[in-house]
Order: sequence, then structure tokens, then C-alpha cells
Amino acid sequence: MNGIVLTPEQQEFAAEYHNLIYAFLNKKKLHEDDYYDIVVFGFLHAVKRYFEESELRKYSFSTIAWRSMDSSLANYYKNLNRQKRHCYILSLDSILSNGDFLPVEETVAVPDSQMMQLETELLLHELASRVSRRQMNVIRMKADGYGVKEIAREQKTSIRDVRELLESVYGIVLEVCCR
Repeated sequence: MNGIVLTPEQQEFAAEYHNLIYAFLNKKKLHEDDYYDIVVFGFLHAVKRYFEESELRKYSFSTIAWRSMDSSLANYYKNLNRQKRHCYILSLDSILSNGDFLPVEETVAVPDSQMMQLETELLLHELASRVSRRQMNVIRMKADGYGVKEIAREQKTSIRDVRELLESVYGIVLEVCCR
């Protein structure tokens, strides 16, 4: 029920004034099947507010309900007109301006595992020329997916030493990878 929970007293009050929903829909010339679910939440919100906010009691409930249903309807229309609802549809298998057909698999680059492996090896080779053998061993293990604990155990050193070593080469790794 869209997060609107009514007390038994509020439910009874809502039932008593339920005809306001139909009056609103008729006055606005809106079809029940299409708009009832939209304005009913405004109506229920009005019931809840009418009971909880005493300053609203100086107005008739129908005024509060009408405004609230109007607000729900306006929010609905505003939501319909958002930019995300008005987008261009582009076929991934489209015809080019010269009339040729170009399927999506010919236009999107697919990651090539051999190329990625080669790039990784080239980066690691570049790193090897700039760091110590010990640092390089740790970097290779980290690149292979080992955790700090596993690296420390394998390298027969402490977790703290591995972390410090990784921190010390961090700038060099960034420099090599991001140029």
C-alpha cells in the first residue's frame, strides 16, 4: 500500500469519504482503470495527514484530499515526462548510412585474453626494471590474485612487511600502468 498505513479510525474515515476519489476522477475526465491507482495514494496520504496535522482541520477534508490527489496526479505526469522516458532507440544490428548491414558483433571490441596476457606481461617487464627482485615477486603474486596473508606465508615474512613493500612500490606501479 505504498507505505501508507492507516489506523482503524483513519480506515473508517477513508471509507466514508472514498467517493471523493471517483468525484475527482470524473471532474478531471480520467478513466478509473488508468488513474485510480495513482490518485488513491494521494487520497490516503490526505487521510493520514488530516488526522496527524491538526492545523489542517480548519479546512474541509475534501479540500485537503482534492489537493493531495491533484499532487499525486502531477507527480505521475512529471515522472512520465522525465528525460529517461524519452530516449532514442538504437538498434545494435543497424544499417549504415551507405546501406550496408553491420551486426553488433562486428562493431564491439571483444576482450582478447591473449592480448590482455601480453599487456600484463609487458607491464610486469617494465616494473621489473624499476623494482627489486623481492618487490617484483610480491607484485607478481598480487597480480595473480594472492592475498596479503598468502604472500607473507609464501615469502616467509610478516603481513606488515608485505603491506609496507606494496605501499613502497604503489607509486611506481601507478606510474607504469597509467601512462
